[in-house]
Amino acid sequence: MKKAFIVGINGKMGKMLVDLAASCGYEISGGLDTAADGKAVFTNAAQVNVNYDVVIDFSRPATLPEVVALCCARGVPAVIATTGYSDGELAAIAELSKSVPVFRSANMSLGIAATKAAAVAAKAVLGDAFDIEIVEKHHNQKADSPSGTALLLADALAPKDKQIFGRDGKRNHGELGITSVRGGGVVGEHEIGFYGEDEIVTVSHSARSRRLFAAGAFKAADFCMGKPAGLYDMDDLVKEILG
Repeated sequence: MKKAFIVGINGKMGKMLVDLAASCGYEISGGLDTAADGKAVFTNAAQVNVNYDVVIDFSRPATLPEVVALCCARGVPAVIATTGYSDGELAAIAELSKSVPVFRSANMSLGIAATKAAAVAAKAVLGDAFDIEIVEKHHNQKADSPSGTALLLADALAPKDKQIFGRDGKRNHGELGITSVRGGGVVGEHEIGFYGEDEIVTVSHSARSRRLFAAGAFKAADFCMGKPAGLYDMDDLVKEILG
């Protein structure tokens, strides 16, 4: 059975990965977190003495050096689902991808991949006459805003200099607005609205359980096995699924 090492193993997503691993064909050989609990959980990469075939990271940007160290120590792929990286940290991920396969996505859901594809198709059909707005909703403990998924969707629909966070005043032509809502225990909701003079088109995705992100991470891990070093994302996985 394939062995996965989980960075952020004591967090909500880490626990979900542990629960789902066996059904996805994986054994969790160990993990890294802020506190070790005596069950192959370590606080830094230098302590790790277990074998693993892939590193899956659902933690926080500050842990990236540990992810890099873990992958380089054994030459294994990384599946990175953490969001909120700085430009420097993104450069470090790109550098890692020169040595091992790195699968990075702000959202591990195949449903979000389909949502993105549908939104891109809608924009191609509707053209520039429609205003585009993204509304994303998450639980009240989510640290980054806008969500990484909202930014992923926005990047597919508009250049970064046209993306507006927290609009103030009237709209300028070609802008894409992103609105963030934080409340309760919302797992994740994203709606892309195309607003015309006489009609509105919406494309949306609603996550009902974190299980879908864990399952997607293991699919990404499967995808990376045997791949050459490089930077991969959900678009690459979808292309492989479609043949």
